[in-house]
Amino acid sequence: MASKDLSLKSFKDVEFGYKLKLSYFVASIIPMVVMTYLYVEYIAPQLGQDGKSATATVIAALLVLSIFLSVMGLMMSNRAAGESIATLKAINNRMDSLLDLTKNFRESFFVDVLLDSIANSAKNILNSEASSILLYDDSGNLRFAHTTGKKAAELKGMIVRPGEGITGWVAMEGKPLLVNDVKDDPRFAGRFDSGSGFSTRSIICVPLVIEGTNIGIIEVVNKLGDEPYTEMDMKILHSLADHAALSIQRSKNYENSHSDFIQVTEILIAAMDFHVPEKKGHARRVARYSVKLAKALGLNDEEQKNIYFGALLHDIGLLKYNQDDYWGLKEFKMHPTLGYEMVRSVSMWQAIAPMVYSHHERYDGEGYPRGLSGQDIPLGARIISVAEVLDTLVSSSSYKPPVAFSEAVAELKNNVGTQFDPNVVEMLAGTFRREDIME
Repeated sequence: MASKDLSLKSFKDVEFGYKLKLSYFVASIIPMVVMTYLYVEYIAPQLGQDGKSATATVIAALLVLSIFLSVMGLMMSNRAAGESIATLKAINNRMDSLLDLTKNFRESFFVDVLLDSIANSAKNILNSEASSILLYDDSGNLRFAHTTGKKAAELKGMIVRPGEGITGWVAMEGKPLLVNDVKDDPRFAGRFDSGSGFSTRSIICVPLVIEGTNIGIIEVVNKLGDEPYTEMDMKILHSLADHAALSIQRSKNYENSHSDFIQVTEILIAAMDFHVPEKKGHARRVARYSVKLAKALGLNDEEQKNIYFGALLHDIGLLKYNQDDYWGLKEFKMHPTLGYEMVRSVSMWQAIAPMVYSHHERYDGEGYPRGLSGQDIPLGARIISVAEVLDTLVSSSSYKPPVAFSEAVAELKNNVGTQFDPNVVEMLAGTFRREDIME
């Protein structure tokens, strides 16, 4: 016997809207039918007689008025039902999105990827202009760990002291706060807007708490459209914050257990960003896209971790160049080999060395440095290749003008089977959305 499905059904499955409207219709139409019957059967015959009574006329008028009011009531009830259903559907969709997002949080092992996912998820699900995650540093101050939206780069690394501004108040009190007009709130601190050039109008700020300890703050800023933030918005952000705090702590524990490895990797990425300013942030963005692709393709946790670090270090060979030399085509083509030589002798990087070596190979065999083709190219390298070109196409900090996300996907599809693995591009086109692009 098939087991009974106890999962919650969607509004479409249970036809909730149809049933609600039908109930309103039945509740209104039955009285109208009864009143119409009484009018036709008893009142109308009397009105046709010469000596019609005043009572019959009054009753007829009352019945006609009652029918009119019933029709109006039906129309109003139907409209109210439609609005209620639309609201419930919106809440249902947001809850579904929240469940999907928190599942993704639990599956991420990397703090930078996780923070980007949390911040963008909060911004999108609450239809906001910007979002931020602030974490406590060693001195007990809050530091902007990740920001999204306009002027995000200017806020990164800025410090908020406990009690300073709305964010500091939430940190000190440990309570969530919703403010729809910050200019009227005495707690608002304008120095962050002044320092970044951003203009804050409204904000929801929620503490990140795990086992009674506040580890930071998550906030969304400036609700888009004409609607203000609502209590429901704050509840949604509070729920997201609960899951986010657990995931952040778990990711930090993972990084702490691999602290030397993580710190060396961070040093190299920082050196890359300084050495090649045109590629600042490129490695981290490619790593995020690569992990998302690896997860979508069904790779296990260990494979995802290797691809993450392979993507972070895929261009590490450029550190071997003088800044005036590496843009020459012949010299540039040497960087996969140089990077491979740098990482292959490190025991913890042996699994990622083939990805570094092969990320510029082409699916048709026309790439470099070895001319590998098809399945001979390591899967991690095929994933990184697609992720790298995606970032090159859409990033505003790339060496070429950015294109729209849809144009980038079309460009990747145009090169399926020649430059790129068809399965990887198909997975990207099916799972990536504009909001997945890092700013």
